[in-house]
Amino acid sequence: MDALSCKEEEPKAASGLLSDNSGRNLHKADRIRRSGDFRKVMAEGRKLRAPHFVVRWCLNGLGATRLGLTVSKKVGNSCARNRVKRRLREYFRHNKCRLPSGIDVVIIATNGSSDLKTCDIFEELNGALGQRF
Repeated sequence: MDALSCKEEEPKAASGLLSDNSGRNLHKADRIRRSGDFRKVMAEGRKLRAPHFVVRWCLNGLGATRLGLTVSKKVGNSCARNRVKRRLREYFRHNKCRLPSGIDVVIIATNGSSDLKTCDIFEELNGALGQRF
């Protein structure tokens, strides 16, 4: 598979970032930011499970696919939690075009998710989301 497979790390530019983002930036409009929106997804959304993640999703009526992340202290210290969030955002950036438009997706990281490599996270989420989308 293309960006979803586990491959060797590509060379980075001098700034530490890849030179070409290919338009996959995560903007404010791509994020769920209001607690009411999170509550709606948690109350009305459908649930998908992966070994280290729970994915909840529902229609938002906006025509845009948005991401919300929940990573509790059970996952690890702040460094581990932030690493998991960065990897989940990266997954969403690579796969936003594969998800149907007009849905809110909330990914909840569970205990043990901080020990996973990036390619393992991608494989788990592909398995869970591949069941539905």
